[in-house]
Amino acid sequence: MSSFSPFIVKLYWGGQVTFVNVVIICDESTLTSSFFVRYDSMSYVELVDTIYNHVQLDRNSYSLKLVLYYTFQGVHASSYLSDEEGVSMLYFLAANEVNYFGQIFVSQVPKVTIQHESFMELMRGFSAPQSNDYEVGASTYTNLENPTLDQHIDDEEDLNSLNSESENGDTEDSEVPPSDDDSGDEVILPQSSEEYNSGIYQGFPTGPVEAYDEVAELRTAELPDFDNEDQMDIWNPESNQIRVGMFFHSKKEVVNAVLSWNVACNREVIVTETRKTCWRAKCYTKAPKYNEPLPNTPPCRWAASACLKKNQHMWQLTKWVAAHNCYGTVQRNNNRCLRSKDVAFHISSAIQADISFPVKQVKVLIKDLLHVDITYSKAWLGRRIAIENIFGSWDSNFNELPMYIKALKASNRGTVVEWLHHPHGSSQCATFKYVFWAFKPSIDAFHLCQPFISVDGTHLKGPYRSKLLIAVSKNANNYILPVAYAIVDEETNESWAWFFMMFREHVVNETMGPLCVISDRHAGIVNAMTSLEGWMEPNAYHRFCLRHVRSNLMKRFKSASLKKLCWAIGSTTQARKYMAAVAQMKIINEDAWLYLNNIPKTHWTLRYDRGHRRWGNLTTNISESLNNALRDARLLPIKACIDYTFQKDVSQYVKHTEIAINCQTALPPRMWSVFNNRDRRAQDHRVFKYDHVEETYRVTSRMETNDYGGNDYTVEFKRKKCTCRKWQMERFPCSHAIAVCRHRNGLPNEIVDSRYYTSTYRQQYSGHYHPLPHKDLWRGAGWCIQGDPSKVTTLRGRRRARRMHNEMDVHYPDEPRHYKCGLCKETGHNRKSCPYRNQ
Repeated sequence: MSSFSPFIVKLYWGGQVTFVNVVIICDESTLTSSFFVRYDSMSYVELVDTIYNHVQLDRNSYSLKLVLYYTFQGVHASSYLSDEEGVSMLYFLAANEVNYFGQIFVSQVPKVTIQHESFMELMRGFSAPQSNDYEVGASTYTNLENPTLDQHIDDEEDLNSLNSESENGDTEDSEVPPSDDDSGDEVILPQSSEEYNSGIYQGFPTGPVEAYDEVAELRTAELPDFDNEDQMDIWNPESNQIRVGMFFHSKKEVVNAVLSWNVACNREVIVTETRKTCWRAKCYTKAPKYNEPLPNTPPCRWAASACLKKNQHMWQLTKWVAAHNCYGTVQRNNNRCLRSKDVAFHISSAIQADISFPVKQVKVLIKDLLHVDITYSKAWLGRRIAIENIFGSWDSNFNELPMYIKALKASNRGTVVEWLHHPHGSSQCATFKYVFWAFKPSIDAFHLCQPFISVDGTHLKGPYRSKLLIAVSKNANNYILPVAYAIVDEETNESWAWFFMMFREHVVNETMGPLCVISDRHAGIVNAMTSLEGWMEPNAYHRFCLRHVRSNLMKRFKSASLKKLCWAIGSTTQARKYMAAVAQMKIINEDAWLYLNNIPKTHWTLRYDRGHRRWGNLTTNISESLNNALRDARLLPIKACIDYTFQKDVSQYVKHTEIAINCQTALPPRMWSVFNNRDRRAQDHRVFKYDHVEETYRVTSRMETNDYGGNDYTVEFKRKKCTCRKWQMERFPCSHAIAVCRHRNGLPNEIVDSRYYTSTYRQQYSGHYHPLPHKDLWRGAGWCIQGDPSKVTTLRGRRRARRMHNEMDVHYPDEPRHYKCGLCKETGHNRKSCPYRNQ
């Protein structure tokens, strides 16, 4: 046997076999396994030990009968393997046959009485004998029983050959290097010289392995093909049990399985080799830069190897040690084996349910699932990867955007989508700059709304710098009605002017009359309202948000008193209240009043709102509320963002359609509630008729106990005016007008503007939305679009919080603090001094 060549032995057990044409043919219940005979000195006892471990039977409960099937000089024969002569026959056949591999059928004989159990159940129930494990500190040390082979393993592991290192840190660079899933090269790589099965060390004897060429061995002795995958030991991700010889569908599966197993064991690994056909990893204690805190500690023997099998076109685990014998390297319970993409996998269901799933909740979820404390950065990146896995990246969204828009417009006729591309784009592929869109049912509903819009812009989060612009109005039930959207690169004079031009061209109906635009004092909006012909007075009117005016005042004059007076001046409709608030502000700080007085009063006060263009709306709260409702969309790439607004509009449209159809009152539910509340107050007013022809009345409000009330108001019923100015400002009757209406035995329809009628509400929501066809049925648009490379950014440092702080978060020196007890919620004391603390 001086010319010994390694060969393969294949085992069959658990079923019926027949020997035909040099090959064993087995039934479906037969189990198989294979192993290499690498040395010419294996004894019969060692062969039996190896077979026991492969069939996973307990030697104390069963004895084995081994039948060797072979062909010699054209004669098919079989022979029992019961002693050293049988092993010698095996070696003789291997030396005299070309590409020989042994075929052994294994049958078992119970040593104990087994009741009501089949052979297959016994095969599954019995596991390999366990090694001697005992606790050392915080980790489990595995006592391997073959010191000769242990020394061989240690000699093989040359730390200078490591080509992939992990550094201790919290960034993504410190994670385990990602694997390459390309599998173009079909070179068969060797199995390990050590055999491990179910984490138990198999005691093969040592031999002259220094000059042994495993690659050459496997090129001459390849594993036979498996005709049926049921015979293969394939990895199951649900159980994540790993054994040597187990097959995986891809390299990605191998990496995920090994890393997940180590995360569960609270251990870290380092990838020592990663190629198209090979992947190896060792314990992180073998890293060159790792400093062992405890001297004279035995090296950790954990290792794993896998390679691509040409015959099966799958990856097989060729080496696996099922336990670490080190103390561990995990610091602050933040495991390097848990990568951001692993975090994304575990939180994908939570992201699907809530796109804006907070990063802090991501950390809590991973802690509950895997018992690992990940960093904020890893949680943030994991959430971003999860969003991209579900909704696609910005690049893929740009690729799908033309087809999506074409399908959207085809399914929902009348939907408006307009583009503005960068001039440096090519004729084959446009470069994105702006996009404007509005849905037909929302446009039709807007034509019956109050003639005002609230506009605002907000940041889109992600790697592509862009802004979302919106225009919002109110429906007949005084709820938010989204009208139009746009995505632009920045809030500039150009982008806002383009947005208003598209809105005027595609949304505005001239029958509505002049529009009022309420916004903050952004320079781009102010420029568009003063330079565009269609948006200058008298075609349209611009009004400022009172809250933003107050915010600008607070940046210069920090005082709680001035803050309250600014709101009182801007919100009152009565001259006496306006003058009183102005006089008080002048006393406190005359410079503050001079600052406000320099802003045109028609733009920010109700008192001087000529023509009552605001319809009683003081702020841009409705547009900011819609921004808050769309906060999930801000995390999405462009196509997913447009689709999110579409789905959001559909859900709100269906909701209001149901309310309008079921409404049985003269006014929609919300406005009917407002009318009833004012009607209850009107019942305490006293009405005096002064002119029958002009229908003029004097209304006296009820006198309150705190000396408030008892005020006189003049109501001109025919002209729909009241000296409180609420009726003409809101086009909805004040309590004084309702008192006169009750005095005249009139109906609410007589004094309410038609835009608040239930019939108008139903007409606003009489349109139809239609779902899009499946993505595979979208037709090509005939053109493509790409993002602007200059807008791609990578954020560094801690990510910005969702809400930016403003003057509302500032405490002013003249503003008293009112602390509440955390236990009883009462003021005047805290938790420590709470009288109910010990109850």
